[in-house]
Amino acid sequence: MAINCFRYFGFTSFSQVDSLTITQYEIMAEALELRMLDESLHEHRQAFLNYAAQAEKPAGKGKTRPVYRKFQQFFDYEQELKKLRSKKKKKGESRFAGIGKLLNRRGE
Repeated sequence: MAINCFRYFGFTSFSQVDSLTITQYEIMAEALELRMLDESLHEHRQAFLNYAAQAEKPAGKGKTRPVYRKFQQFFDYEQELKKLRSKKKKKGESRFAGIGKLLNRRGE
């Protein structure tokens, strides 16, 4: 247990290890496993994106060309930013905002 605390949790003294309860250790161990899983997901996503970025499609007899000729075709930063901002706006709306829109339509 002490070795794991020093190796994975950044502990620097035995007094830190001694003051740790079993429950706290189990929670820290589970959090570490989840963090490692998140890192693995990131690595696999990166590998997939590397593969997708190098994708080619047929362009005639025995020739190929890249599927994505420009980075923006592969990842449109501005479009993704718009999506995030629209989600943020939707979260800020009242749950009764739809009723207001419906009533405004009837009044037209």
